[in-house]
Amino acid sequence: MAINTTLSLFIYPIQYYAEVMTPPLSQSIINRPVLGLCRAALFHYYLTTPSGLSDEEASQRLQNFGKNQIEFHRRRSPLLMLLAEFTALFPLLLMAAALLSFFAQSISPDQGYKLIGFALLLVVLLNALVSFSQNYRVEQLMLSFLDYIPKEVALLREGEKILRDAKEVVPGDILFLQEGDKISADGVIISASQLLLDESILTGESEPVIKFAVQDKVEKTNLARSGATVLKGSAQMLVTRTGRATSLGSISELSQSVTSNLTPMQLELQDFVGKITWLALGIGLIFFMIGFIIGNSFWINLIFAIGIIVANVPEGLLPTVTLALTQASVRMSKHNAIIKHILSVETLGSTTVICTDKTGTLTHNKLHVEKLYLNLQEISVNHQNGLENNPAACTAFEIMALCNEVITLKEHKSSERFHGDPTEVAMALFTDRHGGFEAIRERFKIMQTRPFDAVSKYMSSTYQTGDNSFYLTVKGAPDVILERCSQLHCDRIVREIQDQDRLHIAKQAHYYANQGLRVLALAYRKTAQLESNAQQLVFAGLVAMVDPPRREVPAAVSACKSAGIRIIVISGDKGETVSYIARKLGIVTTPKVIDGEQLSAMDMEELMEELRGGEVVFARIAPEQKLSIVNALKEMNEVVAVTGDGVNDAPALKRADIGIAMGKRGTDVAKEASDIILLDDNFATIVKAIEEGRAIYDNIKKFITYILTSNIPEILPFIAYVLFPIPLPITVIQILAIDLITDILPAIGLGNEPPEADTMLRPPRRRDERLVSINTFIRSYAIIGPVEAAFSFMAFFMVLYGAGWEWGQTLTSSDPLYGQAAGAFLTTIIFSQIGNVMACRSNRQSAWPHLTQFNQWITLGVVAELLFIVTILYTPALHNIFSTAPIDISIWWIFIIAPITLFSIEEFRKWLVRRGVKWLAV
Repeated sequence: MAINTTLSLFIYPIQYYAEVMTPPLSQSIINRPVLGLCRAALFHYYLTTPSGLSDEEASQRLQNFGKNQIEFHRRRSPLLMLLAEFTALFPLLLMAAALLSFFAQSISPDQGYKLIGFALLLVVLLNALVSFSQNYRVEQLMLSFLDYIPKEVALLREGEKILRDAKEVVPGDILFLQEGDKISADGVIISASQLLLDESILTGESEPVIKFAVQDKVEKTNLARSGATVLKGSAQMLVTRTGRATSLGSISELSQSVTSNLTPMQLELQDFVGKITWLALGIGLIFFMIGFIIGNSFWINLIFAIGIIVANVPEGLLPTVTLALTQASVRMSKHNAIIKHILSVETLGSTTVICTDKTGTLTHNKLHVEKLYLNLQEISVNHQNGLENNPAACTAFEIMALCNEVITLKEHKSSERFHGDPTEVAMALFTDRHGGFEAIRERFKIMQTRPFDAVSKYMSSTYQTGDNSFYLTVKGAPDVILERCSQLHCDRIVREIQDQDRLHIAKQAHYYANQGLRVLALAYRKTAQLESNAQQLVFAGLVAMVDPPRREVPAAVSACKSAGIRIIVISGDKGETVSYIARKLGIVTTPKVIDGEQLSAMDMEELMEELRGGEVVFARIAPEQKLSIVNALKEMNEVVAVTGDGVNDAPALKRADIGIAMGKRGTDVAKEASDIILLDDNFATIVKAIEEGRAIYDNIKKFITYILTSNIPEILPFIAYVLFPIPLPITVIQILAIDLITDILPAIGLGNEPPEADTMLRPPRRRDERLVSINTFIRSYAIIGPVEAAFSFMAFFMVLYGAGWEWGQTLTSSDPLYGQAAGAFLTTIIFSQIGNVMACRSNRQSAWPHLTQFNQWITLGVVAELLFIVTILYTPALHNIFSTAPIDISIWWIFIIAPITLFSIEEFRKWLVRRGVKWLAV
């Protein structure tokens, strides 16, 4: 009493000084560290008292420091999102082509350029709407996620316990914590009762952390952070930081400050658009000059130059790419993967390295009994046969069930009905499977319990048995328990423990700990009198626990290895545990463990050298260090995917080429920073996504090759018309019909082809591998395209000469003969493209097996092509629009042999590629 009175003489003047004489709390004070402060100075430092702030002072601080909230996802304007769809390079190219078409219309009104201009703008608009709808759907999903900060908390204000919205918490508040709470701010524990926190969402470390009330000076064990969860116990916390100033907020800010690079697909499409733009402009300029040489006027040359440029631009590519990626996103959503950015699907397919967190990603984030050491030997826990009949095992089950403070929730299913310390939950679940947790406890009457503490490192519980004797059960650190044991339960008897036994047990405990397991020793003593002294115990055994790997992960790891993808485990957990899990999953065999301290001492070159060196895993890693690892891998030219669920993962998720957040357990910070969200938290889903991404890349390559092929029979007629005295074989409206009507559905079909058999057996593509390479142009512009053009010119001249046309004879656009010849040219291209789409269903392998695989889009496309060409050839109302006329049946044989010939030539090219003719490979 005297001591308390003396202390108050010192404390109350400090409180008065804090309340009356000191200026308002400033941001600079909030940002200073609190470690090392004494308890009394702590209250003075934050201008508060043990009875809490007044509502008036709290309101003032709320204005000064802002609300206790973190904007995990910054809402985007739908209008700005839509406008952004028009700023990519390809939409700009199409809009430029539309403007050229309108300009050409003003010069030459009768050529249909106005219709082309409007059609191109319509393509850009429709594509923007499709892409916007996908992105807006994801935006709404992100906004639907609950805030990680809790909604309502208990505070001490002016000596009274009140409930307030968590957003109203301010520095200097006294916050009440109890079991199950998510902590809403950073602070210092000022009073605590058996407080156990789960900080894995912040640190990546799976083991819970014991926290204590501050005594003399503030230490790390007295600090609690926003985002942590109270697993056990209760406490009062002095709030020191709120909102963005908290650990949770600072990591969120770090992730938002990290910039993302363009995805590989964005880079590839930019490269392709650049190539096709320069090609179109180059060819247009060349023949603009040739027109002058042969005597054409400026305006005629300009019209044909614009026609050639428009013919070279693959108008159907943009909607086809968008629809293919959107379809892939829809397929992935059926596998519980939400694609936030549709280009992310393909990016994942090009991944060379996956940096994965351990806790909650590879593992369940739930401890599980892995090993039992009884009778001085390891007992299998995977098979139940005979385990319940083993006396030593029965004793171990009793200790695990009785020396346990879990809360049993009757209304929950068995796997979720135990709540409390993760080690105790693991033992409760284990005993429940072997005889029943409740069945064991019902046989005994609880008399007294000594809770675990960090000083003694053990816990004990005493029960009364049916014969009125007493049963003391103890669990704790192996070295501590061994010192308190004088006997050993072994071979169905209890005998005196020998030094050799102690050495053997200690060695086994050390072995388990080095394997990354969490080890506890079990002991007991039976007495006639009620005692709490945990001495002269009988050693019963060791129980070793681990956060177990997810069952589906080993197969996923194997698939990644087959696909040439390296997996690097980066965790905040201790090295032994990280190494154990990585080895157990087959990710590594003999890894080198690099912890946070070692990593902080390395420069970028040293880190890159370690990453190149072989098998490494990272342990005790801070958020900024995970970011350093990702940066090093990107410097090594790797395509990096990062998985994670915690706040500590967010900066690396943002920086990676592809960020993958866990949807169930993942924080809003992680989800916001990611590109893909796995709703089932299933690492194996990533493998499916990788396969889908690789297939998308292959498929985009297929339909680009398919679309480019028709450019040659579209361009050569303009060139021939400029150079030779012949009618124009194809009109700009017909070109538009090919690019935006007949080619679209088959191209979408190619974009939806299933993965080829060897998709996951190939290594990731090289960074320098181009989506559209010179080989692609050789295939489309030098092999298949000229074949299409040759057949088309053949049909064109067969119709002309068959009707008595002579070289140099002029035909008007309204002449039925011109409509027949131009219709034959167009029909040949469309039929040739049918053979082309069938050939494009595989890149290297023969396409014959694919012909028997039903693809609804390709089938629909072929049917639509045939209906379209028949309709415009034989419907008089459409003749003037498409410059066509009915074609005699005698010419149709050429339409039939064109696709067969083209398919055969393409099969021969692939045959040569498979035999090593690399320059023919696409």
